[in-house]
Amino acid sequence: MDSLDITLFRNYVEDERISMEVYADGLVKAMRRHFPGRCNFNEYVPYLPKGSKAGIWGMRWARYVGYPWQARRQPGRLNHIVDPGYGHLLYILDPRRTVVTVHDLIPLIVWRGVIPGSARGKRPWLNIFSFKALHRAKHLIADSENTRRDLVNILKIPDYRISVIYPGIDQNFRPYGQGEKTAAGASLGLTGDHTKRVLVTGAQFYKNHSNALRAFARLRTRYSKPLQLLKLGAPTPEFKAAVRNYGLEDITHYLVGVSGDQMPAVYNRVDILLFPSWYEGFGWPPLEAMACGTPVVASNAASLPEVIGDAGFMCPPQDYEGLAQAMYALLTDDDLRQSVIERGLIRAALFQWEKVAEQTLAVYELLADRDHHY
Repeated sequence: MDSLDITLFRNYVEDERISMEVYADGLVKAMRRHFPGRCNFNEYVPYLPKGSKAGIWGMRWARYVGYPWQARRQPGRLNHIVDPGYGHLLYILDPRRTVVTVHDLIPLIVWRGVIPGSARGKRPWLNIFSFKALHRAKHLIADSENTRRDLVNILKIPDYRISVIYPGIDQNFRPYGQGEKTAAGASLGLTGDHTKRVLVTGAQFYKNHSNALRAFARLRTRYSKPLQLLKLGAPTPEFKAAVRNYGLEDITHYLVGVSGDQMPAVYNRVDILLFPSWYEGFGWPPLEAMACGTPVVASNAASLPEVIGDAGFMCPPQDYEGLAQAMYALLTDDDLRQSVIERGLIRAALFQWEKVAEQTLAVYELLADRDHHY
């Protein structure tokens, strides 16, 4: 069988969309490992013209003018756009030979007023321009059933043109032994085995940090032993104000400058991942945490039940009392904690990049079949 020549259209480095990089890296690596010679990838990374600045307007010009101009000179026999925010490349590329992976439609979800506590704001014209183009693609990959439903219900894309393919988890995310945990803690500045640590991630408004902090404050009033709240990344002014409002400044620590390679160490040095998002197209952190043997307390919103299954505690994102109760139970009931850890490891093992590669290859072959018509 002939190999398939595929141009993988990646994001601008300046976008700093880490999840898109993780997805593209994982897919290509798995395809080359498990199906060697079946696909020849040209991984195209767009570039800013010399002297250009990556500000708001500079990046808008780059995304909607510069990238299409570059893409028209890079088409492969087949094309794969890894970010739906670049769906407008379908106006340049041959849509019959192009697939797009859709992770979420959050700009449209927000504008429709679906996410509580977020202002609808102005109509997201540029996002609509990109998302409307998804109708042109011969096939789409959604990384959750929730995203598939959004594509069908919001963009009115026929269900038969969408395949749900869950992303995989890198093997670096695994439980550490005690010696590795000690070394990881030292490298991250997290010492002291008697302190229980709760991790929150992300900076986007839909991460629901307000209720996360409210739940942690409730936990502090009940749990008598040392606690520490860890925030991954620099805090927003709103986050710092909420920390101050709940009286958590003395036990809040910010992990700034942590690389992707260090994330397994972070998960292995915390006791709980608190992830009460209002919305997620997929949700990498709960999967990564479970793979490291870290219990997850999360919301039951959007795609999170698909990722977590029966392996963690979930409740409505506004239920800060339920979130606090779940964390307290995990910190005080050793048998319960061990059960949740074991279920999490089993659950995370289901998300294999080999399976992602196999299912994505089937989509590529569908595109390559010129005799196939919907």
